[in-house]
Amino acid sequence: MDKFASGELKLGKDIKMGGKESLQTLFRSADRYRRMEVLADAGEDANIKVVVEGLGETELKLGDDMEKGQQKTVMTLFWFEERAKPMAMKKDAKAGESVQINMYLAP
Repeated sequence: MDKFASGELKLGKDIKMGGKESLQTLFRSADRYRRMEVLADAGEDANIKVVVEGLGETELKLGDDMEKGQQKTVMTLFWFEERAKPMAMKKDAKAGESVQINMYLAP
């Protein structure tokens, strides 16, 4: 899978293993709007595998066409219903911890 975008974001709340969280609820507002470079072209509704290192992963559809080199945020990559999809958390984590988010073009 080709890497689509990545960044380091801070958790906005304490996370409990087994809980359900989404990109909307995991990160502080300022971090949801932190810019990341788009590393590959992709069309609207392209499937993107989102991996929040150590915490969880999900597959979401892009909200719009994206071009390599654009600067986008979690909030501008995906429509609301996509970034609000819950994913199961694999471990506990504390608010303020930095986590790596990696996104890949899914087949």
